[in-house]
Amino acid sequence: MKLRIFLIFLIFNFTTSLFSQETAKPLTDTEIMRNVSIMDIEGVKYENVKVTLKSISPDYYFSDIYKVKVIIVDMEGKEVWKKTLKNVYLYVFSDGQIQVGKPNFNKIHIQKNDSGLFNGKIREKEGVY
Repeated sequence: MKLRIFLIFLIFNFTTSLFSQETAKPLTDTEIMRNVSIMDIEGVKYENVKVTLKSISPDYYFSDIYKVKVIIVDMEGKEVWKKTLKNVYLYVFSDGQIQVGKPNFNKIHIQKNDSGLFNGKIREKEGVY
């Protein structure tokens, strides 16, 4: 009897941890600003930059494509990188992690490091061809 209870508890514990992965819906018409300590843009690293991500929903009159406008500015106010990514979505998770991309491929990834600061990576040219 104790073995049965233990096995049921073990199976229950395993299945709850298996299906409790965090999911997020894409944000629309939202603007997010983050101060990022290290931003890796296609292999070139920039320090202490401000990243602005603006999600643009389609209006279905001129366009039916979801877009995310990304502007990266350094501390002197000089624009480092500016681009509007098409057919991508903006995701924000509860731990502060930000992802821009499609559900299985992220073009931009910003997350907290061990010291509590944000690190980011842009890999727009990478992917499956």
